[in-house]
This record gives sequence, structure tokens and C-alpha cells, in this order.
Amino acid sequence: MERHREKQVPHVLIFPFPLQGHINSMLGLAKLFSLAGFHITFLNSDHNHHRLLCNADLAAWAARRHGFRFRSISDGLPPDYPRVANNLMPLFDSLKANTKPILRDMLVSDRKLGSEHPVTCIIGDGVMSFVIDVAEEVGLPVISFRTVSACSFWSYFCIPRLVEAGELPFGDDADMDRAITGVPGMESIIRRRDLPNFFRAKEVTDPGLQLVWAETLQTTRSSALILNTFEDLEPQILSHIRVHCPTTYSIGPLHALYRARVSDSADSTDSSSLWKEDKTCTKWLDAQPNGSVLYVSFGSLTVVSRAELVEFWHGLVNSQTRFLWAMRRDLVDGGGDMGQVPEELVGATKERGFLVEWAPQEEVLAHPAVGGFLTHSGWNSTLESVFAGVPMICWPFFADQQINSRFVSEVWRVGLDMKDKCDRETVEKMVRELMLERREEFMKSAEKMAALAKKSISEGGSTYMNLEKLIQDIRTMEKSKSLTSSFSPSPAQGHINSMLSLAKLFSLAGFHITFLNSDHNHQRLLSNAGLAAWAARRHGFRFRSISDGLPPDYPRVANNLMPLFDSLKATTKPILRDMLLSDRKLGSEYPVTCIIVDGVMSFVIDVAEEVGLPVLSFRTTSACSTWCYFCIPKLVEAGELPFGDDADMDRAIEGVLGMESFLRRRDLPHFCRAKEVTDPGLQLVWSETHKMTRSSALVLNTFEDLEPQILSHIRVHWPTTYTIGPVHALLQSRATDSADSTVSSSLWKEDRTCMKWLNGQPHRSVLYISFGSYTVVTRPELLEFWHGLVNSQTRFLWVIRPDLVDGGGDVGQVPEELVGATKERGFLVEWAPQEEVLAHPAVGGFLTHSGWNSTLESMLAGVPMICWPYFADQQINSRYVSEVWRLGLDMKDKCDRETVEKMVRELMEGRRGEFMKSAEEMADLAKKSIEKGGSTYTNLEKLIQDIRAMCS
Repeated sequence: MERHREKQVPHVLIFPFPLQGHINSMLGLAKLFSLAGFHITFLNSDHNHHRLLCNADLAAWAARRHGFRFRSISDGLPPDYPRVANNLMPLFDSLKANTKPILRDMLVSDRKLGSEHPVTCIIGDGVMSFVIDVAEEVGLPVISFRTVSACSFWSYFCIPRLVEAGELPFGDDADMDRAITGVPGMESIIRRRDLPNFFRAKEVTDPGLQLVWAETLQTTRSSALILNTFEDLEPQILSHIRVHCPTTYSIGPLHALYRARVSDSADSTDSSSLWKEDKTCTKWLDAQPNGSVLYVSFGSLTVVSRAELVEFWHGLVNSQTRFLWAMRRDLVDGGGDMGQVPEELVGATKERGFLVEWAPQEEVLAHPAVGGFLTHSGWNSTLESVFAGVPMICWPFFADQQINSRFVSEVWRVGLDMKDKCDRETVEKMVRELMLERREEFMKSAEKMAALAKKSISEGGSTYMNLEKLIQDIRTMEKSKSLTSSFSPSPAQGHINSMLSLAKLFSLAGFHITFLNSDHNHQRLLSNAGLAAWAARRHGFRFRSISDGLPPDYPRVANNLMPLFDSLKATTKPILRDMLLSDRKLGSEYPVTCIIVDGVMSFVIDVAEEVGLPVLSFRTTSACSTWCYFCIPKLVEAGELPFGDDADMDRAIEGVLGMESFLRRRDLPHFCRAKEVTDPGLQLVWSETHKMTRSSALVLNTFEDLEPQILSHIRVHWPTTYTIGPVHALLQSRATDSADSTVSSSLWKEDRTCMKWLNGQPHRSVLYISFGSYTVVTRPELLEFWHGLVNSQTRFLWVIRPDLVDGGGDVGQVPEELVGATKERGFLVEWAPQEEVLAHPAVGGFLTHSGWNSTLESMLAGVPMICWPYFADQQINSRYVSEVWRLGLDMKDKCDRETVEKMVRELMEGRRGEFMKSAEEMADLAKKSIEKGGSTYTNLEKLIQDIRAMCS
């Protein structure tokens, strides 16, 4: 019994980014978890691990803590590589390339060896998203810890919003005091100069800017987010963050929380510094008057020029203030020493200053002699100063420091912001202002903030309670299932259609193709579509299949898709990974060199990254719906989602850029009708859309003239976006063998008898009706449609699938008048060759579910539409058909015989000329796009060329 209980103890692996500030706070968290009885593995880089144990005496401390161990891992760089702030990009690149596979092997090896206490949860530094990839692959829950302030994390998250608003990049405009209004919660506070230093990039494609945005976005993949802050410090910003990361634990100030919980004084005083602390300074402080000393430290990464150093020194000396200065040996840029120091500085420093290489900062700030802090505004330093009640002068260097310094001066009012200035006059002026002239004002604010910080870590305080909740949640956290995905395409008819067309186009370009389908759909595809014979003629084209994890008789229809997503996640990923690795090991003559993944199956991106293959996302929906999914967080922030108890579905929606003038609630994708923001369907759509940004590029089945404004918004987030639609028409225009374009990709057996019936009907007299492969209707809805069609006196061809009626039942007894009228002027089939039907001269209208393939096929054929959308992107497609493209009528949310009759008459008779004119104009634009020199034609050529270059 005791042994069983011991095995249930959580074992948390904590992995910080290999820099001093990240190590400090994450080691503090590791110690708190150790106090809670968790087993801890603290994983550090080899380089920092050696320095930490040499300088911080942590080995002796760890020996006293049962279940706590340090491990180290290579960061891939040589020992003498300068790991300072202006040299970090190579460290990021090296970690991803070198450390990720070692971490995975470490975890897998431990599991194989049957460790008594296997790792049960990973807490990864929020700037190392590759840890999330590894955690998902090995089936472990993962939590992200961002070691920066909430305000800086939120500003990173808002990078796309700033780009959309034209506030990034700055371009040639040098006005750094221009207000920034695109970060919610900071509209009245920040200027350009207050944004993190990465934001000063000249181009939106700048690697540093892209890295910060990408890593921040990946945080949403974690089970939860931890921030080293407290609720009373950044309340408004935390509320914005929780829209995107609902499970966010604010557990700061961590250094103080840890001290408050330990009973062993050695636990609380033990340092985590990578630098050898010089404690002689505390003796010097003991001899100074209360509040008289300005402590100066620019942290572990900041570098200054020799000229800047001398300016600071002159300013300090001229202020006549006592100062203690932590002057690292690598503080001067380039690693050189400071050279000859003017004699007057040396003399004044001996008189009222004290220099050390590194100081025990928490002790220094808590010392009664210290009355101010000249700081780089690193987040740990800021929190330590806030907790100690010490006002600050801020001289930020990089990353989060610019925005921290603005909050210090303008929001919390606990100091002065000296960013972007470094001259002796300014230093002297600000030191006097902080230590003398405005001392009382700043001390009053600092003491208030210190009291709030102390309250937060006391029993019942917000930080105290949040840590308890985090500990409890980790205890009850089960191992996550390995998240998996379908791979080109998602197992749905509409996805298969467009992605198989793209596969055929690549085959025509001479590529070797593997088209991977679910076992269930693969059998239906080959038996119904005659594709096996076609593929046999195409050199280098093969079909393969993979399990979707569900039984063959599972109803794969639109109102039953969440279990399909869950099953794919739990079943397919390891099979896919093993398939790719096995092919590689067997030395395939043509190994896979690139993956094109369905945009709703982001877990394939994980596999591609793991096996080292480039990956492109193909989103099979319209650009307008993709953009709408992307804007879900913005709608939540603006209070436009969820709808709550307000039933007004015609209320205008203003939070989707480019659609402000025509979008209503009822036009949003059906997932948006969820009652709670935490609804699984809503969360799935949002997260899958955002995860596409990890791909090398985005492919959309649309054309430039169809959705130009929306595409411009999308390209802010996916600069490399290829529009290659209508892909079915592009294939037809390129195929030399008619079978390439005419062999069907349908999962249903097509009934071609309808073509003979159409041949006998007058020109443009027939309304074609099809609700696609997934829509289900109730029997009463079916009968209302039928009555409306019959009453309209219009000829109709209707596709009624065997599983169209909800629950899988048949249509049942049909009223005699409907049977008679249908024999007279209607024709029913289970499935039709839709492209041929829409191209037939007898067809003059299309009553459709507004699926994207159907919408594009109708456009190209120049056939106006009546739209009755069912789910997903269909609601927004139908609004575009009626209000933007003016190609038909939108019947969403209605299903009565009177409305059906009225709209059929309007489309086929009353407004026929108007709709036909618009439809013909749009068809001309679509045809122009696929012709040589057209946008779609050119974009496909570019895509083919880029894939060749990518894989060469």
C-alpha cells in the first residue's frame, strides 16, 4: 500500500531556457514543488549546469532534498560561445536543432528502463516550444512557464494585431514617441519606444520578431500557462491573456513565495546564481545610512559600450549619491575590460561607492541602507525591487525590459524610465530625482505595492491560492494521450476532393506522390471512384491508408465529428511517425521530402518537425472562414463572443477585420454559437487555425480576385500564402489525359442516370439540390424542402443520400402529392457527378449547403445559388454569396415550405437576370485566374518551384 502511494507521487521535469533570469524563477518553482512532495528533475544546459553548481553551492542543497535531482543537456554551442543578449539567435537555433532530439531520447530511454518514478509532467520554458512537441510525442502533459511579465507576454501576443493596424513595422518614421493603440489594456500607456526591442525591426519578416511571435503563439498548445506575477500587479492584462490561455496561474513573486514557505533557512538563502556572489558588499552596506545607497545592476545579459559605462559613472559620481554597482566582467560589449578610468571617477568611487562583479541581489535590495535601484528592468529584478519596496530608475536593454520600465514609471508609479538615454546629465538628474527630490512620492507608491505583493503570498492571498491550485491540478493530471492527426487530407469528402486535385497537379509536375487516407475512406474511395486503375497509370503516385481509430459502422456525419477528431488524435500520430521513419530506415528510393497537411490536422506538423521534414498547411475552406476562425480571440476580447443569453442573431459583428459592414452573429461559423468560450468545438477550431502558423506556408483553394481584402489580412500572419483555386478547374485546365480530371474522387457511388434526364430538360430550367456529404436533416425539414420545391413549380434534380435523414433512418412515408409532382418534374438520386451537373446547360440554379468545394464549383459554372448552410465554414460562405459576391440568396436558419418556394421562384424567375449577370462575371474571373499568366496559374507555378527548392 505504501509503495503504491509512493508511485503516485508526481514527477515534474522542469526545463528553463539557459539564461540566468529564466533559471532563477524556474528553479524557485522547482523548489516549491519539491516542498510539496513532488519528485523533481531540473534540466539545465551543460554549460549553465557546471556554472550553477560551481557558484551557487546547490549540490549540497539538492543532496538534502529527497527526490530532487539535477540533469544537464547540451545546448549545442561551444563552452566559450558568448551567451549575452546581443547574441541569442544562434542559441535558439542550436537548442531546437540539437537539444530537442536529445530530450526526446532521454524521456523515451527513462521509460524503457522502467524508472521507479517516471516523469509525469513537463514544465517547459515558454520560449522553447520544441519541448511541447516532445511532450506531445511521448504522451506527457506539458505546462508553459513564461518568465517575463504578463504585460510583455501580452504585447508579444498582439504582434499580428499591431501589424494589421499598421503599427508594425515602424518603417522609416523615426518618431519613437508615437502612441501605440493596438495592444488592448495598454492603449493609453505605451509608445513605440516602450514596445519590446524586437519590435524595432524594419521588416515584419525579421527573424527575431517572427521568433517571439511564433514562440508566444505556441504557448496556447500547453495544458496551462504559469506566470511569475500576481493578480493585483497586472489584473487587466491577465484578463486579456486568459481569453487565449484560460488556465493561467499567476504565482509570483516566486522568490518571495518560496521564502515564505520554507522552514529550513538554508533552503531560502541558497543562491541560484551563475555568477560567484561577492558578499563583501553587505558589510559595506551595513556602514551606510538608511535609504542612502543607490544599487546599480544591469543583470546577467546586458552589455554596454565603454562610452556608456563612463557616462553612467560620471552621472553617478556627479549626483553625490552613495552607490553599490554590480559590474560584471563581461559587461563591456565585446568582452573587453573598461580600459583607463578617469582619476576623478576612481577617487569618488572610493569615497562613496563600492564595486563588485556580482552581488547577492535579494539581500542587497532588502538592506535598509538601499533606497533606490538603477536597473535594466529584467522581470526578476523588477519583482525583487517591488517586493522590497525599493523605487527604480529603469534603463532597459532588450526583450521584455522596455515594456516593464514603462509600467514601472506610468502604471505602478514606482520609479523613473530612462530608456533610450545614456548621458551623464540625465543619469545625474534622475538619480537626484529618485533619491532626493521625489523620494517620498516614490517610497509611498513602492510601499503600497510591496504590501500588495506580500498579501498575495500570504495564506489566502491570490498567489498562495494559485500555487495550491497548480499543485492540486498536477497531482490529478493524467498522462495525456499522444495527440495525432490525419495526414493529407482530413477524412471528409470535401477535404479529400480538393487535396486529391492538388496531389494530381503535383503528379503532373513530375512529383512522386503518396496520398494518405483513412482506412475507412480509402476503401470507399477506391471502390466508388475508379481511382485504382487511374493511379496505376500514374508513375510515382501511390495511395496509402491509416486507421482513424473508429469502427467501420461509426456514423461519420457533421453532427458527430468531435469523436472523430479525438480518435485521430489518440490513434494516428504514432502510426504516421513510424511509417515515415520506417520508410527512411528501409532506404526507400524516393523518400518523402515534404508533407502537405490538412489545416485542421496540426499534429502532423509535430511529426514533420520531429522527423525533419518541411510541412505546408492546406486549408480546404474559404479564406473568409479561415480568417474568421483566426479572429475568434479578438471577438472574445471585444465581448462579441460568446453570445450568452442574448438571442438577437442579427446583431452586427465588428471584430473581424474586412467584414465589419456586413457580418451578423448568424453569419459566424456555427462553432461560434457555443454558450461558453471553453466549448471544445470552439477551442478546437481556434487552436487548429493558429497552429497552422508553424507551417512553412499556407495553401488556400481560392483565387485572388475572389477574396482580395481577406487575403491581405491573412498574409500578415502567413506571409507565404498560395492561392491556387478553384483547384478542380485548375486540374481540368492542365490535364493532358482526360482521366486525370474526370476520374471522380467521390466516396459515394455516382448515379449518372441523372445526366440523361437533364438532357431532356429546357435550358436553365432545373434547380440542382445537394447538401453535400455531411449535412443531416430531420424528416420534417426534408418534407418542408420537398413541399417548397414542388410548390415552386420548378424542375429539380435532388441528391438525397442514404444517411441524409438524421439518425440514419430512411425518408419514411412520403405524401402522395410530393411523389406525383416529383415524377412529373423532379429527379432523385443518392449521389450525382456534381461538376458535370453544374456545367450542364439545363441547370439554372443550385440549392446548396454552401460547402466550399460546392460554392467554387457553382461559381466556375456560372450557376446562382440558394444557400442553406449547415455547419463549419458554410454560414460565412453563404453570407459572402448573397452580400459580397451577389451570386444568390441566403436562407440560413430557415426551413419552411413558404420560404423555400419564395426563394426558388426568386432565383429561377424573379431575379434571374440579375443573378445570372453576377454569376457570369464571377465565372469569367475564376477562368481568367487559371489561365496562363492568371493569379492561380502563377501561384501554382511558384508553389511547385518553391517545393523543388525546399527539397533540393
